[in-house]
Amino acid sequence: MAGDRPRYFPDKSDVPDALPFTPGFGSTPSCLVGRDELIRKVCTLLAGDPASEGGANVLLAPRGMGKTVLLNEIEGAAQEERGWLVLAVAGTDGDPIAETHKAVVQAQHSMAQAHGEPARRQVSGVSLGAGGVSAGVSFEEEPDLRRTSYGDDLRRDLGELAGAAARIGVRVLLTMDEMHAIPLAKARQLGSYIQHIAKRERQALVFLGAALPYITETLLADRKSTFLQRLAVHKVDSLSEQEARRGLREPILTHGGLIGDDALDTANSAVAGHPYMLQLVGDKMWRAAGGPGRPITVSHAKQAVAEADESLQDHLFAPTWQSLSDTDKRFLAALAALAESHESPRVAAVCEEAAIGKTSASAYRRRLLLSGMVSPGGRGRLKLAHPAIGPWLRRSIVAGSLRVPEGDNTG
Repeated sequence: MAGDRPRYFPDKSDVPDALPFTPGFGSTPSCLVGRDELIRKVCTLLAGDPASEGGANVLLAPRGMGKTVLLNEIEGAAQEERGWLVLAVAGTDGDPIAETHKAVVQAQHSMAQAHGEPARRQVSGVSLGAGGVSAGVSFEEEPDLRRTSYGDDLRRDLGELAGAAARIGVRVLLTMDEMHAIPLAKARQLGSYIQHIAKRERQALVFLGAALPYITETLLADRKSTFLQRLAVHKVDSLSEQEARRGLREPILTHGGLIGDDALDTANSAVAGHPYMLQLVGDKMWRAAGGPGRPITVSHAKQAVAEADESLQDHLFAPTWQSLSDTDKRFLAALAALAESHESPRVAAVCEEAAIGKTSASAYRRRLLLSGMVSPGGRGRLKLAHPAIGPWLRRSIVAGSLRVPEGDNTG
C-alpha cells in the first residue's frame, strides 16, 4: 500500500537554502578568493579605449583553475556596474560565428523591446543603460528571432549593435569561453570582425576570452591574424596557501559551521591551490560533518580528501585516459614517471622514457595538450595539468588498474 511506503525525500526544513561550497565546473563560489587583483586589471583594460590592445583579452588556465568563474564574474561586473550589453558564447557550442550572431540578434531584439518599441528598421528613441540615458537606436534590418540561418551578416549586425550601445553610453562585451576549441579559420574570421568594428569603425566593442594554456601554441601562435597576436594574455595562477585557507574557512564560518586548524591544514594541503579541488574538498567536509553547528574534524577532512581524489579520478582523469590513443597513453605515463623528480620534463626525455620516436613528438604533445591532461612547461617542456594526475597515474599503473600499452614506436 502507498501509505506503507517509507519516505525518501528529506523534510524541507532539513534542506539548507544555500551550501557553503559549489563543486561544479564553472560554478561561482560563495567566497571568491585570490582573484580581485586580476579581475580589476582586466576590467580596467576593458574600460579603456576599445581600439587599444587592452580592448581584447584572454584568460588562460588549466581545467579547474576557475577561468570560467572569472569570466562570469567580469560579465556580471560589466552588467551591474556599467550597464554594458554582454554577449556570452562558448567555443564548444558549435559554429562560433553562428553562435555569436544568434547572441547579437537576441541583443538587438532585447534592446528594441526593452522600452516597448517594435524591433524593426530605424527604431529610435530607446532609453537604455545606467541613468536612463536616451538615444536613437537603429538597425538596418528587423531582428528576426525565427531565422534559421546565422553568420553571414555578423559583422554588420555586431557593428550596428556596438554603435547602438555607444549612443546610449554603454559598450558591448563579447565573451568566449572554451576559446581553445574554435577552429583557426573561424577564430581568424571572428577576430577580423572584432578588430574592424573596434578599430576601423571605432565602435564600443570589447572582447574577453577564456581558454586552456595550449592556445598559446595554436590560435595565439597564428601569424596571419593580428587580432590573435595582439590579445592581452592573463594567466590564472594557483591560489596561494593563505588564499586557499581563507577560501575553505570563510564559507564554513559564514554558514554557521566550525573547523579547527588541524582539519583546515589537512584540507588545505590536499587542495594545493587548486580552486576546483577547494570546492570539492570543502563541500565533502561540510557534508561529512553534518552541516551548521557541527565541527569539522581531522577525520572529516581526511574522508573529504579521499572522496575528492576519487571524484577527480573517476570523473576527470580516468575518462580522459580512456579516450587517449595507445601512444598518447605511453607518453603520458612516461611524463608522470619523470614528473616525480622534475615538475616539467623535457619532451625529448619523455619520448626516450616512453620509447617512442622523437620525430612525432610534436603530435603527441599537441594531442595531450588538447586533452587537458598536460600544460606547457616552458620551451621544449611539459608538465601535468593537475598536481593529482601524477600520483594517480603512478599508483594506478603499479596497482594494475591502468594498463600502459606496449608500443611499436609509431604515433
